Amino acid sequence: MQKAPKIDLESTNCAKIGSPEDKAARKGAAETEPAWQGSGQQPGVQIWRIEQFEVKPWPEEEYGNFYEGDCYIVLLTTKDENNENKLVFDVFFWLGMESTQDEQGTAAYKTVELDDLLDGAAVQYREVMMHESKEFKAIFKQINYLKGGVDSGFTHVEEGAYITKLLQVKKVGKQTNVIEVSCERASLNHGDCFILDAGSKIYVWKGDECSPFEKQMANMAAETMEAQRDGRSEVTQEADGAFWEALGGEGDITSAADAENVLPAPIENGEGILYQLSDADGSLGMAEVGRGELTKSMLSGDDVFLCDSGPAVMIWIGSNASPKESAAAFDTANKYLLQASKPLTTEVTVLKEGNTTSCKRFTEIFSD
Repeated sequence: MQKAPKIDLESTNCAKIGSPEDKAARKGAAETEPAWQGSGQQPGVQIWRIEQFEVKPWPEEEYGNFYEGDCYIVLLTTKDENNENKLVFDVFFWLGMESTQDEQGTAAYKTVELDDLLDGAAVQYREVMMHESKEFKAIFKQINYLKGGVDSGFTHVEEGAYITKLLQVKKVGKQTNVIEVSCERASLNHGDCFILDAGSKIYVWKGDECSPFEKQMANMAAETMEAQRDGRSEVTQEADGAFWEALGGEGDITSAADAENVLPAPIENGEGILYQLSDADGSLGMAEVGRGELTKSMLSGDDVFLCDSGPAVMIWIGSNASPKESAAAFDTANKYLLQASKPLTTEVTVLKEGNTTSCKRFTEIFSD
């Protein structure tokens, strides 16, 4: 078997994290956090944005809009398929490509805090912009990636004033997304659809080789924008002089074949490698216990396991695992990404024994 990467888990500052005192303190903090009031009480989706180290509710009309300079926490509450009286929780913290380390750290900590409030029953996901998990994408009919953020000044515009934006409608795999791109003609290509939001007019421009799905999504997105403005804007399919002027003038359009990819192609699961974490000798360490055909019988409730499936890393926490092992979960995953030379955009998921049914990747990799 391949030797497990050496990871100095003692350097993760987890010595006191996970102790009964720490858990009680986090539970108490969660109960006093105003943003968490009423969280997870009934099926549905709730979203918060990190603003100046604080958790602020994200307006429902903005659900699906994510700014590249921000971090968000998303709670999905559903009914258990096998027990209608039991609720299942999935907590995602989403990191924008231009968000700061402080904002990312706050989102991660608050995600754990929310899990504490839910008595540790949630599956936790770290999501990176444009590299989201299937579970995250399934929540939204449409994901809009927008420039700016809470500190950018782009979030609040005076009444009657508009910032002209160009949005690219792109289908990759089964997901169709809307991505804000540079507002210039060079951003157009014949393989996709685009929406030019010029305020009073919302232009829909369709490349010669765009797909029917992209056409439909572009029309729907533009009509939604029009409806939200109560008659102050209208959708048009005609690229008039004002359209080209906003993009810097008419000219050649990039072909579909020469267009750059703005979204990464989905990556399928590779050979799964399973590592066991243990502090039996007083210090946390990792040891490979299996690869390829992985089964649930390889997991022990006394320890924590890390599974590298290629495009994703999962941490599985046994119900009897030590507090030190459990607390090191995300830190361990992040260090593993560095030691194994995996991109920091790799999906990271933390699951608890008995609460794995909502994670599709886990059920795909681990057989009964």
